[in-house]
Order: sequence, then structure tokens, then C-alpha cells
Amino acid sequence: MKKIVLLILIISLMLIFSGCMMKLLNLSIPEGIYVGYDGNNWLQTDNKNIVENSKFIYDENLKLYKVTIDASKINFNEVDNDGNKFYIGYYKVFYVKNDGNIVSDSIPVLKSGLLDNQINIYLDVDKLSNGKGVGVGDDTKLNMNWYVAGSFNNWTPEQMNKVSNHFEIEINKEYKKGENIEYKIPASTTWKPWQMIFNGEVYSDSSQNQIYTFKNDVTGFIIKFFPLISYVEIEELKVGDSQ
Repeated sequence: MKKIVLLILIISLMLIFSGCMMKLLNLSIPEGIYVGYDGNNWLQTDNKNIVENSKFIYDENLKLYKVTIDASKINFNEVDNDGNKFYIGYYKVFYVKNDGNIVSDSIPVLKSGLLDNQINIYLDVDKLSNGKGVGVGDDTKLNMNWYVAGSFNNWTPEQMNKVSNHFEIEINKEYKKGENIEYKIPASTTWKPWQMIFNGEVYSDSSQNQIYTFKNDVTGFIIKFFPLISYVEIEELKVGDSQ
């Protein structure tokens, strides 16, 4: 009798958990990290092979999770920015786990950034945050130019230099400890396409400016943008630092 009661309890808990999964993501897939895009119907599919091929695998060399998708399976829709036309597609990351699920914000892909018919998507799981783009990116963004604009340069986009797998720029301007700067990272001097503007958390034409507070008195700083994981790092340059 005790075994029957225990079995009923276990089944009940499984059903409750399954219901929570369906309610949170409308998905019934195994635990793991997946990319959702047009090619897999945003994971709303019963095809186990498609789901499995959408799963991130840890790359020991890169220390990042990685998945490769077919770019021809993304719908690149035409967008018009004041008469300038761009073709943009999207994907997002689904982190399915038993203690709560995380869904990233949609990440844009500019069709002109494609060099071939594959897109390598990367993930730093420690930086992944629900509803944000940070921690997620792809290799098409290394084929583009990136600029930075902020309160330190009168919001005039300046081109960043490509250094290996990231972009950076040094700003020679003094700030005191506790002072702030605001900034955004666009893909052109005209801020277009607006959908590609990164504010340190999401790609959007309407997001708030990112704010950074200096931890020290500085003679300048270096802004580093890592597009493979949509992450911004600011290196403070203090008196005596080699430049």
C-alpha cells in the first residue's frame, strides 16, 4: 500500500513539474540549452532530431557553449530605417532546467554580416540573464564594424578597433571616482540599423543608455565589446598605467 501511495505521489509531482515547464516556455523538451529560431519553429516542434541539433555543446577550447545553425533557415525580413533598407533575422536562447528556465532576449542577425551559410552562436552561461541579450552572440558580428557613442564624446559614434575576437577603443578623458558615463554601441555612424544598437544588455532602438560608474580616479578608459557573447567591459586607466 505504501509503495502505491509513493508511486502516486511521484507521478503527481512529475505531472506538476511537466505542467510548469509547459506554462513557462510552452515546451516539453529535456533539460539543456537550446537556440530557438525560424528553422526549428522556435523549438515548438515534436521533432526530436531538430531539437537535439539545436542544443548548445560546451567548447573546452573557447570555454563557451556553441551551436551551429543553417543561415538559410532564418527569415531575414526587410526593415526600413528612414529609407535605408536592411535584412534582419533573429534567434534567442532557451535554458531549460528543473529549477527555473531562462530565455534570452532576441538577438538580431544582419544578413550582410554573413560570410557563408552557417552561423556559429556562442553562449557564456554565467552571463546569461532572463530577458536580456547579454551572454549570447554569434560570429556574424565579427564581420561588421562597431562604434561607440556616449556622454564622453557628445554621442558621436567613433569606430572601435577589432582585436582578435572583440572590439575596443581607448578614450583619453579624466574622471573622478564615483562619476558616471553613459553609452551605447551602434553598428554605424548613423546608428542604423536601429535594431542592432547594443546598450550593454539588449539590442534595441529604444533601450535606455548604459551607465558606468568609475571605481577610481582615471586618466582614461578602454571600452571593450565582445560580440560573440554580447558583453561590454570597461578597463579603467589610472595614473601610472602604461598606455
